[in-house]
Amino acid sequence: MPTYRNDTDRRITHSDMGYMEWQPGEEKSPAFFVPWERLGLTLVSPEPRVLGGDGARGFGYTEMIIGPDAALEDRRYGIPYSEAVEISVFVLEGWVRMFIGDSDIPVVVDRNNNHVGRYAWDMSAYLTFEADEGAAVYVKCEPYTMRGTEGRA
Repeated sequence: MPTYRNDTDRRITHSDMGYMEWQPGEEKSPAFFVPWERLGLTLVSPEPRVLGGDGARGFGYTEMIIGPDAALEDRRYGIPYSEAVEISVFVLEGWVRMFIGDSDIPVVVDRNNNHVGRYAWDMSAYLTFEADEGAAVYVKCEPYTMRGTEGRA
């Protein structure tokens, strides 16, 4: 899953295994092979693009204490690479605003509204939390795949 960049002044599209487009200057890491040289893309890295660029914590459960003055590294949860992930987030008291990947739109999580979702990793490589008062946030992150589940009841 290498990273490719569009260094041209036009949009580049590809629709073999799935539709994907690169705007001028945009970098993406597709989950499938693309004939990047023929398309006019530049190979940036043999590794996938990591949103935010910070390291991952590992799969499983993590507890984070989020306060109004917490430093960014204490409010950010890096997600280990997997093609897709299932994320569960809950708080016991208070509430937090959770931002998924580079999104500017928060998901509010409180004791009555937990969050469970499945995301492509390249859209959710990290979570960022904000809270007006101190809150303990519990995050469970697991790899997710639909492979082998076809035909099951």
